[in-house]
Amino acid sequence: MLVILLMVFLLLLCIGIPIGMGIGIASLVALLYQGAFPLTIIPHKMANGVNSFPLVAVPLFILTGALAGETGLAKRLVRFADVLVGHIRGGLGHANVVGAMFFGGISGSAVADAAAIGSLLIPAMEKEGYAPEDAGAITACSSTTGILIPPSIPMVLYGVTMGISIGELFVAGVLPGVLVGFLLMSAVYVLAKKKGWPKRAKRAPVCEIWSAFKDAYLALLLPVFLLGAIAFGITTATEAGVIGIVYSLFVGGVIYKEYRVSELYNIVVDSAINTAVPCFIVATTSVSAWIVAMERFPDALVAFLYSFDVGAVVILLAVNIFLLIVGMFMDLVPALILFAPILYPVVIKAGVTPIQFGVILTVNLGIGLVTPPVGNCLYVAATLSRANLPKMIKAVLPFLLMNIIALMFVTYVPFFSTFLPSFFYK
Repeated sequence: MLVILLMVFLLLLCIGIPIGMGIGIASLVALLYQGAFPLTIIPHKMANGVNSFPLVAVPLFILTGALAGETGLAKRLVRFADVLVGHIRGGLGHANVVGAMFFGGISGSAVADAAAIGSLLIPAMEKEGYAPEDAGAITACSSTTGILIPPSIPMVLYGVTMGISIGELFVAGVLPGVLVGFLLMSAVYVLAKKKGWPKRAKRAPVCEIWSAFKDAYLALLLPVFLLGAIAFGITTATEAGVIGIVYSLFVGGVIYKEYRVSELYNIVVDSAINTAVPCFIVATTSVSAWIVAMERFPDALVAFLYSFDVGAVVILLAVNIFLLIVGMFMDLVPALILFAPILYPVVIKAGVTPIQFGVILTVNLGIGLVTPPVGNCLYVAATLSRANLPKMIKAVLPFLLMNIIALMFVTYVPFFSTFLPSFFYK
């Protein structure tokens, strides 16, 4: 039954059927082939797959990010990032990375990060002499911090799928997110010296930094408050999502006064559409995950891999290479939901904790967002920069190397993903 499921899914994927529908149809065909189970199991498993209170956090954080992008929060965060790091060689490149880290603490989505930060900074970068492909490459890769620094939509989905504390996952993503940002800034600095990218004439004076901070502090408070509330057990991730929406509406509409009530309808509709896709994938993948579990494939995979007696280091390397390849051809959400339960027993036996595995998955599949042919962030940044795609793919490579170095750190140095959870969740 599992072979039929895989063959049909790959066939549907090749002919362009959307992934959510492809997984659902493949599961249906596999059950029809087996003939031992009633087809009513499909709606039952689909309903159970999305019948989860923590999963409600996904649409809430999507809407929070949309509101933040439309109400001036992103613009203020970018300005503050610029006055902080704009004096370093490659100033706007560094501001791009830092701004993406700030905004990632609100949106939880790499694609939203790329769109919001790219629309603000790419034109300014090109005006200062950055080639379109370089501006787009920095934007695409910096957006991957948006799914690590909490709140993180992929980590919500992983937590729901595997039954793991979303609060712990959020806290675990902080240090890896900062690590990725630091490594990307290192690459920006090296390339800036090589290509002559400009910087601010001088370090911003204290009064300018203070002015930018006063303008942005309400936006900066949102991710700090959300993470603190979750980490200290004041709210759940879902409740924090509600607070994020109310906060964004109040700050953007009442204090900043940068959106009209008439715009709210379109924002909510767009957010609902962006929510429907991952939730439908969660539902259909629940059926395929049940089939995989029934066939005891994870146990067979563990037995097969460890029969070679190559050690945990090699096993984890093989898992990462596999996920990097998967990320090239499959979007992050379906890849995470489909392969997390399959690979979970493999990495647990290698000594990886469930929290650390969630971070590894997120970093790894986040790289897939900037690698063709699927690379959603790559295409968003290419569209915004109007860059030649082959040139942009070449420009992305140094930054991808930094992402892969970060992946190796979170895989083989548990400190990055386990220190903060152990501190807050003793």
